[in-house]
Amino acid sequence: MNANPRNLVLCLLLALLLTPALSVPAAGQIRTDEQAVQSEIQRAKIFRETYPLISETDLYCAIYVEEAELTDVRIAAAQGGDEKILLSDADVIYINKGRQDGLEIGQVFLVVELGDRIGPYGFLAAKRGRASITFLEDSRAVARVEKACGRIKTGDYLVPFEEKESLLGKDLGFERVSDENPGTAGTVIYLERDYNEVGSGYWAIIDIGADDGLNIGQQLTIYRHIRKDLPRAGVGNAVVIDTAKKTSTIKVLSCNDAIRSGYAVRAK
Repeated sequence: MNANPRNLVLCLLLALLLTPALSVPAAGQIRTDEQAVQSEIQRAKIFRETYPLISETDLYCAIYVEEAELTDVRIAAAQGGDEKILLSDADVIYINKGRQDGLEIGQVFLVVELGDRIGPYGFLAAKRGRASITFLEDSRAVARVEKACGRIKTGDYLVPFEEKESLLGKDLGFERVSDENPGTAGTVIYLERDYNEVGSGYWAIIDIGADDGLNIGQQLTIYRHIRKDLPRAGVGNAVVIDTAKKTSTIKVLSCNDAIRSGYAVRAK
């Protein structure tokens, strides 16, 4: 049976009209794919620029200056021997206070080791971990170590634990050269572990604090004076991780040279 020439022409025309529609994606689909790619690029950019400026280690394991007198809640002994140094979680310690002193089952304490005096400000203190009360009598208690981050020994103090929040942010960097700018100014008075110099990621103590308007999370530029007749040279950027009345603990975020005691700081 011969095909009708008219029908053949109609079929060819219909095929030509349908072919572009089948081969070209819908405009809406193109936009969706492009948006997905741009979204991933933006997420990667944010991840690169934003990171934890203040971590849990900074909050609960750092050094600071204890400006006030601590209450006399202390570790009296450790399970396994009075001189045992506790370096891991779940170890048991005995406390010199009990129910009559206000202690409660489940109460959480921050373990603090006191060191030498830091000038006129107070005593160097190191946060060594957490401990929670598991057993209680009138004048004594038993606690279990949680989140140990250093040596815990007989005589260390226990202070009520306060939950704090870590901080995500961006390192604001520092100016290489600067004259006097507005902002609270101070000096680095102590470096972590009494080092001669430190770099990024290390802690230091400065001689300005909450009374000077500093807040946790605030960033500061670290400077050094090359000569009195020259502008100050910016060497690093730091973030405040803890504040007392007259002092603060900072963490160095970035630097182009070693940070030393005596260097100047200025709040942004």
